[in-house]
Amino acid sequence: MLLEATRKYFEDLKKGCNNLIDCASLYKSIGAKEDLFILDIRRKKDFAENFIEGSIHCEWADVIDFIEQDILHKDEKIIVVCYTGQTAGQIVSILKLLGYDACSLMGGMVNGWMKNAMPIEAGCST
Repeated sequence: MLLEATRKYFEDLKKGCNNLIDCASLYKSIGAKEDLFILDIRRKKDFAENFIEGSIHCEWADVIDFIEQDILHKDEKIIVVCYTGQTAGQIVSILKLLGYDACSLMGGMVNGWMKNAMPIEAGCST
């Protein structure tokens, strides 16, 4: 099963599916109230200081708990957000291999969302 999922993952990459979403596209999707699950995997402290509207926090090492508790669903688009996109890309790869529809925010929160002056929420108590 894992081998089949891995094969599909690489075939999709060859077809141009890069598992990324840019800031403008995500902002548009949020505004259109699309069915998204925005998963912010940064540290709790950093999430509390600033986050994308509608984001749910789960530190990267605890994502498996979200999977086991059925918090993530295979029928919704999952956008994974980290600091720069690197860790999110790793989580996206795992989610894709498990059959989830996932992508990461290009550039992450720092080099993507905030650098492009996209709107943020702040002051969340996690």
